[in-house]
Formats: sequence, C-alpha cells, structure tokens
Amino acid sequence: MKRFIYLSCLVMLFGLFGPRLSSAQSSAGVEGLLDKINRLPGTERQQKLVEGARKEGELVWYSTMNRENSQELINLFEKEHPYIRVKLLNGSAVQTMTRINSEYSARNYLFDITHIRGLFLLPLRKKQIIAAYRSPYRDALRPGYKDNEGYFNAIFTQGQLFILNKNLVKSQDYPKSLEDLLAPKWKSQLGMDDESYDWLAALMDYYGEEKGKQFAEQLGRQELNFRKGNNLLGQLVAAGEIPLMVDGYNHTGYLLKTKQAPIELLFPEPYVTAKTPTGIWIGSYAPHPHTAALFVDFLLSKRGQEVMAAQGRWVSRQDVRYLVDPGTRRVQTVSPIKWGERTAELVELFDKLIMRKAGRSS
Repeated sequence: MKRFIYLSCLVMLFGLFGPRLSSAQSSAGVEGLLDKINRLPGTERQQKLVEGARKEGELVWYSTMNRENSQELINLFEKEHPYIRVKLLNGSAVQTMTRINSEYSARNYLFDITHIRGLFLLPLRKKQIIAAYRSPYRDALRPGYKDNEGYFNAIFTQGQLFILNKNLVKSQDYPKSLEDLLAPKWKSQLGMDDESYDWLAALMDYYGEEKGKQFAEQLGRQELNFRKGNNLLGQLVAAGEIPLMVDGYNHTGYLLKTKQAPIELLFPEPYVTAKTPTGIWIGSYAPHPHTAALFVDFLLSKRGQEVMAAQGRWVSRQDVRYLVDPGTRRVQTVSPIKWGERTAELVELFDKLIMRKAGRSS
C-alpha cells in the first residue's frame, strides 16, 4: 500500500494529475516580491524583510526533519525574532509531498517553508509549487548544494554508512566494503530502509547502471530486514535486533553514539553514498513570504548550519565542518538533476532488485 501511495504521489507531482499553476501567477507573487527585495543593498534588504516579518508574525514550516531537531532550530530563530511564532508540522518526505501537492491542487496555500530531498526538485518546480529565492547566504555553500536560478538551496545531505552492533559483530568480522555484504554469513543479518532509493542511485552511478543493477540483485538475495525509517532501524541495531544496517545516516549513528549505544560506524569502500542534498523551499504562494525568507537565511547562515552540524548532519556551508567526517574517502553524491526525472523508475528498480525476496515489515 505504501508503495502505491509513493508512486501515486510521484505521478501527481509530474503533472499527470491536478491543475498546474500558471507561470504568470507564480512569478507575480512571492518570487517577484523576494527578487525585488534581494536587489536592495544588504542593510536595506534585511530591514525590509524584518519589517514585513513583523507584520506577518508567523511562519508555517512543513518539516521532514525529526521533531526534536526541528524544534531546536525554531527555538533559536524565535529567540532572534521574538515577534515571530513558528507553526511546525512534521512528516515524512512522502507525506509532505502528498500534502503540499493536494493543497496546491486545491488552491489552498498553507505552508511557507518545506525541506525535502533534492530528488523532488524537478517535480516541485514543474508544478510551480516552489519559488526561486537567491539568498545571499548561497555564496558560502559547497559545490552541488545550489543551482543557478535560485530554486535549489540545500541545507544538508545525509551520508550513508554501516551502523553495526558491537555486541553482535566481532571486530574481525566487520565488513570493509559493499562487496563484503554479499558473503553468506550476512544472509538475513542486514537491515535497510525500505525507501533507500538514493543508495541504489549511487550504486548505479559508481559501478555503471548494468553492474550496479547486478550488485543490487545480489544484495536482494541476502534477505534483508526492511523497516520504514532510518531512525527506527538505527534503534533496532542499537537494541541488538539487527546486527548491521547497510544505509545508516551519519547523524543517526552520531546521535546513537552520544547516547552510549553499543554501535560502531563504518565508512564502506569503495565509496560513501551521500543522498541528494536536502533543499529548503519557499512556497510559491507562501502566506508569510518575508518571514519565510528570514528563516531560509537563518538555516543557511553559519549559526543555523552549526546547529545542524552539531546534530550530526553533513551541512552545506563550506566553513562548517562535519562531526562524522569521511576524511579522504570517496563520497558519491546523488544528483537531483539526473535522478529527479527518473525517481519513479528508481523506486521500481529498488522494489524489484533489492526488496524482491525479503519479507516486508509494516
């Protein structure tokens, strides 16, 4: 059922269902307003945003980040801007995409800000749900974390590494590479998120599509334990229910280690997957556009980025270091441009090649 919902969401977002907003409507609204403000000198620009935000007094944030981390950022933002109250609605990427698509199709414009993996950039832009915003803080971002037009401003990505339980796996048996996972001893011992589509995309990017598909099919024969949610899987590994997680997020592992969980984090050879960077987007009909722009600036600022880095995330600014650092290992970052138009295909390949022989958990 969840797969049907996911694919239906993708179909709708690619414009096969529902009305599309006209380009005239979109450009004349929030995007035009913010573009005009961004042309002002720095001090005057900031003053204009603050004046507008004081009148609006509110921000609606559809967050796909866990609630605890989201609230930490909100508390700091509201401390800097005490005249603003942030309304937070948490949900998964699929839930959030379904919600905003349904709202915009019904011309019910409720959200100001959302952030979702970059795979959704093209459908969001095609449906004209998001506005371009050329924040001045974009200049500090790492390569690949922004586009030229202002539709893509990324706040972080997630590295995917092995998370294993040290009580269940002896140090001499630690896998060093992806290929090690194909050994017979790992059959039924591996865990994986059942929406780990970026992981498959990176596999095909690194090895080439045919060889990558062959590897994915071999991994599928290992009868992986699938669960919905990276955090849940990390907790199951820490609790000793699953020995090793194939695609653990760097910040999931970091937070577990800070809680003294009996886990180890391993960067696999020959590369470490980095998911498509997560973009922060302003709705093209955001009801509080000045406040939305201030919040995007905050998330891209050094202070905001340092908070997310302290949560264990691989953030987008070049001047903020990673706490879970891959060092000199190759990082294979999934391109939102290449894979954005092939997301439905990627979902089908993941189901067919990796999940085909595994029992699914709900």
